[in-house]
Amino acid sequence: MPRSKNETRLDVAGLLAHGSLRGTTPLHLTPTSGLIESVVLVSQLEAIRQVRPNTVVVLSSEMGSGGWLVSAALRHAWERRASAVVVAGSAYASAAAGLADRLGITLLATDGEPAELALALAAEIGAARSVVDAELARVARAVAKDTTLGDVLRTVSRELDGTGISLEYDGLVLTAAGTPPRETDEVIPVDVGGDDSGLRFTLTARVPTSAVHSLRLVRSILEVATPAVKAAWLLEDALSTARAVPTAAIAALDQDTGATGEEFEENHRHLLNQLGWREGEPYVAVWFRSGPAQEPRPELTAVLRLLCRKVTGRSPLAEVQGGWLTLVPAGDQTASIQLETRIRTRLGPALAELGLVAGLSRWTEDAPALALMVREARLSAESAQSTGPGTVLGFASLGVGAATAFIDMDAVALVAELALPRLMASPDREVIITAVAAFLDHRGSVSLAAKSLSLHRNTLQARLNRARELGVPLDIPSELLSVHLITKVLQRSMPEKTTAEDLLEKK
Repeated sequence: MPRSKNETRLDVAGLLAHGSLRGTTPLHLTPTSGLIESVVLVSQLEAIRQVRPNTVVVLSSEMGSGGWLVSAALRHAWERRASAVVVAGSAYASAAAGLADRLGITLLATDGEPAELALALAAEIGAARSVVDAELARVARAVAKDTTLGDVLRTVSRELDGTGISLEYDGLVLTAAGTPPRETDEVIPVDVGGDDSGLRFTLTARVPTSAVHSLRLVRSILEVATPAVKAAWLLEDALSTARAVPTAAIAALDQDTGATGEEFEENHRHLLNQLGWREGEPYVAVWFRSGPAQEPRPELTAVLRLLCRKVTGRSPLAEVQGGWLTLVPAGDQTASIQLETRIRTRLGPALAELGLVAGLSRWTEDAPALALMVREARLSAESAQSTGPGTVLGFASLGVGAATAFIDMDAVALVAELALPRLMASPDREVIITAVAAFLDHRGSVSLAAKSLSLHRNTLQARLNRARELGVPLDIPSELLSVHLITKVLQRSMPEKTTAEDLLEKK
């Protein structure tokens, strides 16, 4: 929406060319024309110490009667970041112009009555403010038409000629529009929400130092847009909560691990239709988790939803027992790897700031039941906690190694179900588990392990080979500790009557 900058922005150069300062004589002009937002007629030196930045200081005739008063006034005006100092024409001296040059402040002289100049300048500023008020009303109407947070921020940015606008939470940029920020930008923050609100966000503009906009005008536009930002935020969060209901329901079904992917889809067809599940397309589950000692913050779910849009698109994020869950389409293994990389690089620092970790399920071409994917993601997130906030772990890189992250035997058993599915489904799993456990108990000695089980060495070796066929990583040294832990936990769940003689019968 185009706007006449000359109507809303007053500066020294413009008023010298065609405004109330046209009749003054420049004694010193700074290279950059100063903004003008107010004017004050000063008759006492102390009054200058109260002026605001971007003010034209007009010295009264009496004030300009002594050269030392003009020099002192220049110093005070420079300290207060005044736009310019105006003195009576008969009162200035070359020393005052030299001081203005050294300080870097504009000094003007008027042949007329300083009070009349101050009144004329005040009238111009008042007229400009009237235009600004009308402009702010128009901006308010414009942003009120926007229904999404992104649209509101884009409208505000357009009104400020592409200035970078962002919504932030504790310094984290959740969403942004306009020019990317630069270190030299002037940062103008405005709080969103009040003391009675659970929202603790900041609407921030980053204005280039060379911008034509008054910083006060920028702040005013942000303040006018704040109600629209808050309304769009609350609306989007409400819609996101509604869309996330099927995802939350799926998380509650994670005990249904016995069914295949096809059986799960058939049993829960209505729920998957609500989720927007595309039949035959592989998905990856992503689980976010906070530290056990972290106090719950009501707005954290909304914050995480906005952050996740940067990497998961519009996949609904549900707040579930023990964290947050989202299910993201991943057409192939490359897409799954890229998803994990995006979460680590784009969200890792933000997750660290929020005290969160993330875990991802494995990608498989023949997608398992959703319940298994959810469990894998949750276990990965729980494993990531031992590394610290900001950690992102995929179950594919953990495998049986996830077992070492847990003391809870049930959790270790669940790792076995997920990481060693062929072993757990094998009818001779108890024989194989006992063989592997004995082998590892005796530090990899087949002879000693066979003796402890009253088996022939070749018999035990055959069972160990069978374990390898079932996916047990006996030849990967870094995973042997995890395998040993898993076999010990699984042995505890085996029937007590399972003795060496029983195992011989199962050969």
